[in-house]
Amino acid sequence: MTPDKNKALQKILSAINKRSPVHYQIPNIGKFIFNKIVPYIFIYRVPSPDKRDKMLADLAKTENASIVCKSYDFNLEEWLKPIAQKLAEEFGACLLVEAWVADHNQKEDIMIHVGQKDLLPLAEYFQKNIKKEAREIFVSIAKDLNIPQPIGVPILYSKKELQNKQILLMGISIKQNYVDSDDLVLPMLIRLYRETLAKCLSRLFFEFLRVYTHLNATAQRLNFHQELTPLMNEIDKSLAQESTKFDFLLMVTPLNAHEAWLQFKKDKYWKTPKFLYRPLHVDPDLVKRRLYNLRIEDIYDPTMAYIFRDKRTELDNMVSMIADRGKDDFLHGSLQVFGNVSEKLYKSAMAILMVTEPEEPIKKADDYISANEFAKMARDEVKFLQSQNAEFNSPVRVREDISGVMVNRGVLNISKEYKVTRKRAEALIQHEIGTHVVTYFNGRQQPLSIFSLGVPGYEELQEGLAVLAEYIVGGLNNDRLRIIAARVIAVQNMLLGNSFIDTFSMLVDQYNFLPETAFTIVMRVYRGGGLTKDALYLKGLMELITYLKDGNNVHLLMMGKIRKDYLPIIKDLLQKEILIPPAVTPRYLFPEFSPQWKDVKRKGSIFKLIQ
Repeated sequence: MTPDKNKALQKILSAINKRSPVHYQIPNIGKFIFNKIVPYIFIYRVPSPDKRDKMLADLAKTENASIVCKSYDFNLEEWLKPIAQKLAEEFGACLLVEAWVADHNQKEDIMIHVGQKDLLPLAEYFQKNIKKEAREIFVSIAKDLNIPQPIGVPILYSKKELQNKQILLMGISIKQNYVDSDDLVLPMLIRLYRETLAKCLSRLFFEFLRVYTHLNATAQRLNFHQELTPLMNEIDKSLAQESTKFDFLLMVTPLNAHEAWLQFKKDKYWKTPKFLYRPLHVDPDLVKRRLYNLRIEDIYDPTMAYIFRDKRTELDNMVSMIADRGKDDFLHGSLQVFGNVSEKLYKSAMAILMVTEPEEPIKKADDYISANEFAKMARDEVKFLQSQNAEFNSPVRVREDISGVMVNRGVLNISKEYKVTRKRAEALIQHEIGTHVVTYFNGRQQPLSIFSLGVPGYEELQEGLAVLAEYIVGGLNNDRLRIIAARVIAVQNMLLGNSFIDTFSMLVDQYNFLPETAFTIVMRVYRGGGLTKDALYLKGLMELITYLKDGNNVHLLMMGKIRKDYLPIIKDLLQKEILIPPAVTPRYLFPEFSPQWKDVKRKGSIFKLIQ
């Protein structure tokens, strides 16, 4: 390799290292294009000046990373190997897809060539998508004994080199059905092939990122549409309709929590309480049928297809959980939806309980405010937010059939038996109204309902933000931190197979919680048959503190009910004006609280929030 070539190659490798887009043209040879640094490359080697295939050349332009070059008088492998190796080192794997015009003996319209066993699942996925997109195109897979490549060109990799599973090479040979006997392009057919392959390659690369690399596929924004398609809107609307047919939290929260506590106390804490739940008013099988009748596979954009598919799976799991209340399968569903307790999270929770003093009973009766007084405070906060946007609204209801407080679709529900100390009340207002209601309202202003209902797995970020809001307004005291940590311990104890009584006794005897506080913690964790959701409060708070420490923007989190790894998508959609900025800003993000936010960034650890 000449010094000039070496210098050019180093420029490309440096761009990969910095994640900077790079375009490099070799005069009279070809182009290396990385519109985005991704661990895959589409390759088209032109066999001769008069044999350049327009469809393949145009297809290369649709990809984030592509190489179009001569196959003659150019050693592509000298450039490709260090580039592919660098991508594999950076991302965990690299996929090379080379396309070429098939010879006249090929019967199939498209043949997918695979020479590595590890690549077969991707090839089958690619084939399946082509069949769905264009039934008139006949496609099959060839499990090549040799390296997949066009005939008569230098090999890019030897079979021995491809034993390194970090580099995957797939070939696509395509019959020129879109060119007639006089070498004239047939416009309808060439568009069919180009659009079909562009869609299916986009999905192929997305699946490769998701399964074969350590990247978060949703963060890659692969060829996202400039506007939402009618099919996207239709599926979003359908998912919203199915979501509103059942209220998950209400359906898994006991109707008789207060009465169960009184009976538990009367039984001297030795008899497991019996919880009653709302009757199931939806048919899970019908909900599932409607969910899986949605044509998500027909969405061109792989990112939106992934988000919708993810939300469908979550709704499927949630409706199954409601049907499985009181059964072992409920806990299995909870682990799928809300996750497990990691060792790091468990140790952090234990450490918080060890370094903080147990709560003391409130002696003065007037230190507590009633449910109705708390409801008045909430309504006052709603009026404050309405001053920013007249459409903002949140009904505040005092009810007999719930436990504690909860927000459901923008409505604040408060238990008739609920009481809270005056010091905690303002913090709780910012938790429930300032976070849960505000993000619901802001999400409703977006063109997709999924941002108000919640993208799959939004709870971690949402609860972390809500708890941090308590700290910002001065209401996250040690007692509250202890409760959040105890929830993690209770979830872990439940997952280990311990009973309600065992976990209650542990919190009272080992960690000195008051019996009523311990009962509430354990009831929330054991409801329905085992709900792991309560571990997300501490997990989300810790993740959010790290997010702020790294200098990220907290205002972006108010867009709707989102999760952290969706933020690259959201930034992209904001730039394209598909999404709009938050319509309402909560009180705790006003300038008067800037010092508190700076304090959190400076401290950078949950343990430094302990008073």
